[in-house]
Amino acid sequence: METKQLTKFEKNIMIGLTLTASFLSVLMMFLLITAFPKIMVEFAVNSTQVQWLTTSFMLTMTILIPITAYFIDTYGTRAVMLVSMVLFVLGTFISLIANSFGVLLLGRIIQGMGSGMMMPLMQTILYILFPRSKRGYAMGLAGMIINVAPAVGPPLSGLLIHSFGWRSLFYVPLPIGLLLVVGVYFFMHNVTEKKATQIDFPSILLSTIGFGTALYGFTMLQDQGELSLVTILSMFLGLLAIGFFVHRQLKLEIPILEVRVLKTPVFSLVSFISILAFTLLISFETMMPMFVQNAQGFSAYYGGLVVMPGALTLAIVSFIAGKLFDLYGGKMIVLIGFIMIGMSGLFAYIFFDLTTPFIIAVVVFMLAMAGSALINMPVMTIGINALPDDLIPHGTSVINTLRQFGGTLGLVFIVSFISREEGEGAGIDPSKYMEGVSSAFFVISLLALAGFLLSLFIKEGKK
Repeated sequence: METKQLTKFEKNIMIGLTLTASFLSVLMMFLLITAFPKIMVEFAVNSTQVQWLTTSFMLTMTILIPITAYFIDTYGTRAVMLVSMVLFVLGTFISLIANSFGVLLLGRIIQGMGSGMMMPLMQTILYILFPRSKRGYAMGLAGMIINVAPAVGPPLSGLLIHSFGWRSLFYVPLPIGLLLVVGVYFFMHNVTEKKATQIDFPSILLSTIGFGTALYGFTMLQDQGELSLVTILSMFLGLLAIGFFVHRQLKLEIPILEVRVLKTPVFSLVSFISILAFTLLISFETMMPMFVQNAQGFSAYYGGLVVMPGALTLAIVSFIAGKLFDLYGGKMIVLIGFIMIGMSGLFAYIFFDLTTPFIIAVVVFMLAMAGSALINMPVMTIGINALPDDLIPHGTSVINTLRQFGGTLGLVFIVSFISREEGEGAGIDPSKYMEGVSSAFFVISLLALAGFLLSLFIKEGKK
């Protein structure tokens, strides 16, 4: 591989470009939410329609992640990263000049295409550039960088919108994206060997329909809280297409996505653990603002404030977890992480009520985020280390797809406990809502216990 011929300076430049591009991609996923009220007024759309600016971004990412490994094998990491950043810049520019909601939505979809390729690409590049003994540090660094985005996104977007209007949310990342395109063109090198591949259009079609419609169905179930005919059909059609996609990959001589990586026992186990960990992460992130606002009656300002210290904790501990991984391995770190999340969920189930002090909610959320940081990147690194280097692009695509897809299903399942108690009607009964929140926190503690028990079976190579 070309990495053997790269100097330390060249590697550092590539790492810097990769992490900056990843940070920008994750930041744009969260940056626009604060601008929704302004966009609704300017384009005369309702709250359901404006939500598609985020939903379409995430759906597009989910569709692109499974086939990114094919692009890397076919065209190399440099070309894929260049295309990824060009798409991101194009989508940002279209969103900036949008004169209608439809054009703005198109810009977000194109942004999502670039971001969807960026995440597994980032992990592939870092896993290849760093030796196995330093991969924990690499993933810890990546975790710190990309987890800062949810923390700085809301206050940054609020400041920009207040001072310059919502279009400033695209003015700022546009020149940064252009600089990244130039940097990638001149300084990025291929770090994987190109392979003999062939375009299998049925696989791409099945992947697009399967992951896109299934995630759409589960997202609609999460948003609406009820089973409509469209939701049921979307979930059924999506899951059916995913089944056909997997079956076809097993039959093809050169698959688009090498799902056979799941035959590696360690990788298969940590992939499932990763789904549980991601479910716990996004469930806590979703439920804590809901608890503070809908149960306790705090304003949206406090709903955002309750998660900010936790998001910063997630970023800092991710970096620490990476260094601990290289020193002691990942199994013990992951076990401690599940204990911390389980304790957080159990504490919330037992002690949270309508009068719980705000600072207690902040501290519990910080503990949960610290636990998540000890699990997510380390468990993924354990799985990738179990694969040979030539399968790393497929491994990162598979595990990211499973995390995104499985995490969405898990979130729908957990939030359903709140929806069940919330009932129907114009207003929210805080006491009833609190019962649903308590049930959901109890389920979180049970899932953390399941993750802990499964993690006991992890087998790592000798350090």
